Amino acid sequence: MNGGISQRKKATGWKVPLLFCAAVMGIVGVAAVFRASPEPRYELPPELLRQARNITIDLSGPEGSLWKERIASASSGFAARDFKDERLRALAADALTLGRYDAACTAAVLIADDERRNTVFGMVFETAVKNCESLPWGVFAIRGSRSSKQVEKWSAELESRWNMCGGA
Repeated sequence: MNGGISQRKKATGWKVPLLFCAAVMGIVGVAAVFRASPEPRYELPPELLRQARNITIDLSGPEGSLWKERIASASSGFAARDFKDERLRALAADALTLGRYDAACTAAVLIADDERRNTVFGMVFETAVKNCESLPWGVFAIRGSRSSKQVEKWSAELESRWNMCGGA
């Protein structure tokens, strides 16, 4: 005893923040499972899926770097999430007019609002099904949508279009 006051070591309180972080990570993990994109009720043609899997989104080239910078600029900063989502939607629309499905899909996955995200993937889908060579990008739109009705409708339409193109 030192002057009548006991010298007891106090815990630094590291357990409570650690448990809080673990609880938050668990909640986020559970939410991610329920937020995953709905799968189509029937499987898309295997060759179409293979072509979609072989697509590589690479925004590191000279033109791709510009898109990457625009996407980063649209999705960052101290702006409201709604404002960022709208900037990403407009950027995706610009990318689609130039045939840059890679930039449009990259921008779309960063959109937080489900309705706006589904709208952008709808634009990707509608643009992709116009041309037989771009049909694999329709798979990206289906996988990115968070609307089960939209996924069902698009899956059937994509398979029909794929068959019309002769299984390109």
